[in-house]
Amino acid sequence: MVRARMNIGRHAYVSELKITPPPRRATWWHDHLIGLLRQWSIPALRVTLGLVFLWFGALKLLGVSPVLLILKQTYPFIPVGPFAMVLGLWEVMIGGGLIMKRALRCTLVLLCFHLTGTFISLLFAPSLFFLHGSPLWLTVEGEFVAKNMVLMAAGLVIGGYEVSLVGERKVDSDPVSESELVYLKDRPRRAHEGLRL
Repeated sequence: MVRARMNIGRHAYVSELKITPPPRRATWWHDHLIGLLRQWSIPALRVTLGLVFLWFGALKLLGVSPVLLILKQTYPFIPVGPFAMVLGLWEVMIGGGLIMKRALRCTLVLLCFHLTGTFISLLFAPSLFFLHGSPLWLTVEGEFVAKNMVLMAAGLVIGGYEVSLVGERKVDSDPVSESELVYLKDRPRRAHEGLRL
């Protein structure tokens, strides 16, 4: 009886706990899903981000974008029509480059410059984006601009995963580097194939 009470009263350590592993089939489905996410999540992010820019740019080119009013209030010293056309064309170029994965370095540079420019608008018309002059209280327009931080981060993720290294262009002169680059390029595919039973 005393021994039983002592066992109940003593602390249990993590190493002493026995956790029953999930069924093998459930583990396979989990790993299979993670493999698919690793293979397709970044391309999906790139294409959807490209669609957003293509859509927004087309609305500006057609002159029906709700942003036109914000542009007029933020930059009263710039003619809204030509300015919106330039921004629309800029966004269409970014969207097309992301979707087709063409000139990705230049596309992402254009994306970063474009989104940085949207934050500059906060300096020109703070009353339009902030309530009572407080940066913590956003208006609808302020929320519209603040969400660009997410788009910027998405562009950085795409650049980190889908832009090739400069050294990858010299694989013909260095067979060792070539084998290493093949390994790095095929790593997501091999990880996905390794999950199959």
